[in-house]
Amino acid sequence: MHFEKTSLFLIAASTVLAVVVSKNVGDYIWDITQYQAGLSHGNPADPTTSWYRFTVSGSIYGSIESESYIPAFEALCTGSGAEFPLSSDYSNCAMDSTPGELAVSVSARIVPYVDNTQAHIAINYVFTTADGARNYTATAVTDWARLRAPYNFTLSPSEVP
Repeated sequence: MHFEKTSLFLIAASTVLAVVVSKNVGDYIWDITQYQAGLSHGNPADPTTSWYRFTVSGSIYGSIESESYIPAFEALCTGSGAEFPLSSDYSNCAMDSTPGELAVSVSARIVPYVDNTQAHIAINYVFTTADGARNYTATAVTDWARLRAPYNFTLSPSEVP
């Protein structure tokens, strides 16, 4: 198994940020639609590659003048992972639209997890307001797709300063 030192540092740093300083946003949710995450060869006991595909969207939250304001977004996320444990770098998701003049990005990745029996997909939404950059992250933990059709669910993201 080969990891770059920088990759290990980023994984450790993102784990610390998500656990130590993330804060819950209350009733703000993301809709995940047409979700699938699968193992490329279909053997969960010996996974070597994986993939994901879904649409993620969030409605406007708060008023534009408020500190709690979050702009609406919608993006199609696709990507793949490899190695053991399965993992990937963040991949940019295709944005359906850009709200106003805000700098917006959505990205997703497969988060390394020693037990490859489930998919661990992190989704990241970053945008800029007059107060600076804001970063929201959520992780979906789901079964790997086998014969299951794409499905829908919701996630509650947390803000990571």
